Amino acid sequence: MKQQSIIKHVLEKAGNENLIEELTTRLSQSEINTLLLALSKETANKNTPNDILNKYESNRFVKPSKLSPIKVKQVEILMLEMAEDSGFSSVLLSPANPLGSCSVIAKVDQNNVISATRGLELIADSTNTLAIYLANGIKNKTIDNTKNPVHLSTTCRAIRGQMFKVDAFIPHFSLFTLASSGKDIGSYSFEKAAITRHMQYYTNYFEEKLGHKLKVTLNLRNGYTDKIGFIDRVHCYLREIYPDTDFTLNKEETDNSYYQGINFKIIVEGIEIVDGGFVDWTQKLLGNKRERLLISGAGVDLQLITGMLNKII
Repeated sequence: MKQQSIIKHVLEKAGNENLIEELTTRLSQSEINTLLLALSKETANKNTPNDILNKYESNRFVKPSKLSPIKVKQVEILMLEMAEDSGFSSVLLSPANPLGSCSVIAKVDQNNVISATRGLELIADSTNTLAIYLANGIKNKTIDNTKNPVHLSTTCRAIRGQMFKVDAFIPHFSLFTLASSGKDIGSYSFEKAAITRHMQYYTNYFEEKLGHKLKVTLNLRNGYTDKIGFIDRVHCYLREIYPDTDFTLNKEETDNSYYQGINFKIIVEGIEIVDGGFVDWTQKLLGNKRERLLISGAGVDLQLITGMLNKII
């Protein structure tokens, strides 16, 4: 409500309460880009060097991290190299996405993303970018996930708009992500194979490399016709493969529609460090219900802040 009040005040000050609706309905995307570029240029021209310094001091998005850049890069390289060894091809992403990359396909509030001019937004979550990259490749036949699933990994410096309650957390952070794309071939074959591959990677990394024991929570989500049967079968399948891993099954009903069927969380030393699950993003992007996608991500900065990497870095 506070933001709506601010927007209403701004529109009243501009002399047109319907300005946003009129601009977005009457102008094309390219015309809006031209207008925003002109506004940005005019605003920038009104600044002095002292203004820039004052804005740097007051803007929470532009401050550097206190973490060692060398250590952050070392972790990123380690995780990417281990991912390559596990069959995940690495991708070097752009720091920008098409505007709406998070809010349109993942239903994330656009206000939690840093929107920019030229129809772009700064990368807030590389899993969305990998989904778009995969869908574009499948559409243009440069990626084939028909016979065999495609597995990708990446790291990026993400930035998000929401406020963090912990002082150690700043708006930008390094994020490691995995994405597995394939087709529905029945009997949850893709789903079981993909989640096993992701689980095996995190087991190799956190347990074998870092020496920490994993705890895994499987959370029920909507999106599958037989959602209870689906999560039960995947749970049983994972317990057979990883009998020594502590799995918790959570079948509590939720309105959360971000994930489809299953959302898994990995806890290390009491810290929720990995979040992942099945999503319908490539289905939406390609208009194909047979598309399947599993994503997961782990915070790099969080590993350094919590001391998880003290044994190796």
